[in-house]
Amino acid sequence: MTSTYFDEALYTLLCKYLLNEADTEERAWVEAWLQEDTGNAKLLASLGKVLQTAADQAVTVPVKTDQSWQQLYAKMNVTPAEAPSVKEPEPVTPVRKSGYIYTLLKVAAVLLIALGAGWWFLTSKKPVTVFAGPATAQLPDGSSVQLMGDSRLELAKDYNNSNRTVSLQGVATFDVAGSAGQPFVVLLGHTEVKVLGTRFTIHYVPGQKAVSVHVASGKVMVIDHDNADSVVLTQGMLLRNDSLRPAFRVATHVADIEKKSLAFHDTPLEEVLQTITEVYDVKVELENTSLLKLTVSTNFNGESIEDVMNALAMTLNASWEKTGDRHYKLK
Repeated sequence: MTSTYFDEALYTLLCKYLLNEADTEERAWVEAWLQEDTGNAKLLASLGKVLQTAADQAVTVPVKTDQSWQQLYAKMNVTPAEAPSVKEPEPVTPVRKSGYIYTLLKVAAVLLIALGAGWWFLTSKKPVTVFAGPATAQLPDGSSVQLMGDSRLELAKDYNNSNRTVSLQGVATFDVAGSAGQPFVVLLGHTEVKVLGTRFTIHYVPGQKAVSVHVASGKVMVIDHDNADSVVLTQGMLLRNDSLRPAFRVATHVADIEKKSLAFHDTPLEEVLQTITEVYDVKVELENTSLLKLTVSTNFNGESIEDVMNALAMTLNASWEKTGDRHYKLK
């Protein structure tokens, strides 16, 4: 993927490319940029036409020296006889693309393309549609997104034609229409969630790079491009990561993340503790490691963390204590 140029730098580089002034690296960048979007080729063609038009009109007007002297003598009341004889110079051949005029051509091209084709280019890169929460967004492909609070959802250009890509900030629950040939992609900074058809909830805070993905049904793939990591989530799975703990953390048996609905059936205690840790954002230590041999069969529906610890202790014939802020110990 090529890097992104600021507008002025981009137009200057394209001018250099068209005028054969670009070096090998710059030409390679432009040629890769042309492959990214069909609109890029149209922009370059428009810029080429502007340059050609300006170049065709860039001529030097011949100077008529003798005529200019005669006009000056008339104003000074000097007769032609008293004036020195000045030989008319040879006609000047129109000069193209040189020095100051050549520089003006490039400047004019940048200005014209910025005001004309450049405006088309910039607006074509903007999202087609933006939804702001709280609201329910009905997307063109039949998918719906429930946006919470001040969440924001942006649809990519040509959504439902060449792609099904959206960008999210905040919290949203997705009901995605199935499409075997076109996956649904949610961009979360450098992390993306890719699905075919499912119901899932995402919480994304850009400043903290905090991502939470819960799958209510179906299957999704979460990809972290920074750390070259990916994981597939299925029904009841919860994924979290953030700038403090960048590795993916996955919990299971989560029926509803908003209501803290958890369902365990002969589930190993280690899995249960992992799920409680992520759902309640706490740390649970195990003093008696022999408890790891036991399984848990119980449901939780929005109970406090203290009630959860009481229920676990009763089920496991154990006890618990609070050892610090959001820190607990089973023993």
